[in-house]
Amino acid sequence: MARIRINGGPWRKVMPGSSLLGLIKGRGGVPIHTSCGLGSCGSDIVLILSGMEHLSAPFPTELRTLAAEEAPANARLSCVTKLMDGDVEVEVPDYSLEQPAA
Repeated sequence: MARIRINGGPWRKVMPGSSLLGLIKGRGGVPIHTSCGLGSCGSDIVLILSGMEHLSAPFPTELRTLAAEEAPANARLSCVTKLMDGDVEVEVPDYSLEQPAA
């Protein structure tokens, strides 16, 4: 069984193998920004508060992007990260939210 908590909200059961981006936008209703969907733009950084071991392993592209963005050690890119099993708590920082049109 897999569960996710987004920005301190309620725990939600999810299908193992679901992408964090889909869970955050769909289930969580959080307007996270994404651009490329390939792990190279760095616009959809999320912070993993707990459960990092329940996520898919990062690919080299994601690691390079996170390093270039000087992201903290608990950061992942939601577009390329999958929740494999277990419980994961995610925080979407303000800098990863879609900005309203001016």
